[in-house]
Amino acid sequence: MKERISRRVLLTALPGARLALAKADIRVGCQANGWPLKAGDFPQLLSVLDAMRSLGYTGFECNVRFVQDRFGSAAAARTRIQKTGVRFIGAHMNMEQGRADSFTSVLEGLAALGAGFVVMSGAGLAANGKFEEGALREKAAKLDVLGKVCRKHGLRLTYHNHNPEFANGNAEIEGLAKLTNPEAVEFLMDAGHGYLGGGDPAGFLSLHARRIRGIHLKTYRGQEQVPLGQGDFGFERLAAAVKQTGWTGWLITEEGGGTKINTAAVGPDREYIRRIFGV
Repeated sequence: MKERISRRVLLTALPGARLALAKADIRVGCQANGWPLKAGDFPQLLSVLDAMRSLGYTGFECNVRFVQDRFGSAAAARTRIQKTGVRFIGAHMNMEQGRADSFTSVLEGLAALGAGFVVMSGAGLAANGKFEEGALREKAAKLDVLGKVCRKHGLRLTYHNHNPEFANGNAEIEGLAKLTNPEAVEFLMDAGHGYLGGGDPAGFLSLHARRIRGIHLKTYRGQEQVPLGQGDFGFERLAAAVKQTGWTGWLITEEGGGTKINTAAVGPDREYIRRIFGV
């Protein structure tokens, strides 16, 4: 009886196929911050997902507050999300929310809605990237605990950085990678914040590609966020690192947040990703 050969195995045996397969496994998502969403307005979120799909995005991420009201009717809400054709990548929250008594019920709700990741941010230990070793170990230990709880509910914890973690030569983010359990803690690397913090996101990806589940793409002119391709830095080096490592995961554009929203940039951002990353 002949053994059936999977498409993945067959492709990797062909010349140049590893790169083609890697590109096939890189997906492009969008953070819902690019639209002026209102918490509790689920129909509005669904219309945003339709807009994302029309622009070529296949996944979305949002703050947990935009889906939390659907936890009580998760099965129906999940079906409606799936009908948009845009996958629920994950929901963003901070480490303080992870310590709340409601954390378990939030995880249950997110899993029921079909989310894959908890995108969790924490306060940087020091803006200059210099900090006490004890503080770093304490933060890593807390992330390990939170990550294990996420895994019990079928979700993966992906740590989301801001500027401070990449200061002083990627000091804090490298420390967290070293001290956390890879089975409990992975990363959703915000490359825009990384570069703004004076760090080297491409270098971090080259060292830790297997632990990076997604990458936020955003750029700035000075301290003001602008559309991709119009800022003080681009992502050519990061794209080269993606190709060199064979990294796969989610490339996610993140426009705005808070009161600074630029919906008009979401379409051009998709074209930039296609041009620079080839996906």
